[in-house]
Amino acid sequence: MAGLNMFVDRIDDATGEALEAMLRDAAYEFREVAHAHFGAKGESVSVVWYSSGKLVVQGKGASEFRLHRLQELTGLPTARLEVATIGCDEAGKGDYFGPLVAAAVAMTPAEEQFLDEVPLVDSKVLGDRQIGVAAEHLRNVLPHEVVVIGPRRYNELYAKFQNVNHLLAWAHAKAMLAVKDKSGVNHVLLDKFCDESVVKRALGARASEIDLLARPRAEDDPAVAAASLLARDAFVRGIDRLRHVAGRPLPKGAGSPVLKAGRALVKERGRSILTEVAKVHFRTTGQIGG
Repeated sequence: MAGLNMFVDRIDDATGEALEAMLRDAAYEFREVAHAHFGAKGESVSVVWYSSGKLVVQGKGASEFRLHRLQELTGLPTARLEVATIGCDEAGKGDYFGPLVAAAVAMTPAEEQFLDEVPLVDSKVLGDRQIGVAAEHLRNVLPHEVVVIGPRRYNELYAKFQNVNHLLAWAHAKAMLAVKDKSGVNHVLLDKFCDESVVKRALGARASEIDLLARPRAEDDPAVAAASLLARDAFVRGIDRLRHVAGRPLPKGAGSPVLKAGRALVKERGRSILTEVAKVHFRTTGQIGG
């Protein structure tokens, strides 16, 4: 796991020895670390190169270290992207409280190489704070669109669509077309949640403008990972804002803490409050009662 103030890499013996010499020349303070070739501190970072080859760098200077120290020895990382891609992902689909979010991000192979300080991985493996920092960076440098559907609007749209996948396809279509217009990129990779035909129908008359591919576990693609980070960050911020509507923090997910919070909320505010903070078609609504 890594964030903007930490990264983990693996380096060979020649690179590790060259790095040690570089850091000694830069007057880093060295120390012994169990199972490690060395540990060192300097330039607002702590560096440990383990006997396994793993390199761990932590501290507020981690991004600068990676850019100006490590890349001097290793060069830029190899891009995983082969072509410019719009990545699409969502958040909040399985959460009773909070919004539904669809996000799209355009990324080129060259841009991916210079985003090595951002953990371009599935947002599910990161904490909310790490996601927030990474998302802020991505918003500043990449063409993107985030569609946030709050609970009240979600419930209105669900009454129209009567199918959450059709609703989500509509949101994804809106996001990917907006990014296509901003970036000129038309190759789209979507983390698969339904048949591609559903999304193509949602694109309507503009479906021919999009080269769409949907596959499971697409978060291993850096563009989709970036969309995952933006979507999750928007969901976290959205559910946090709803505490002002509910008068209490709202738990994520759809398990027993959600049932407990929902029952307390209905007892305090009446059943109508659920329309403002929750996706009321979930069976959780029936379980809450009231």
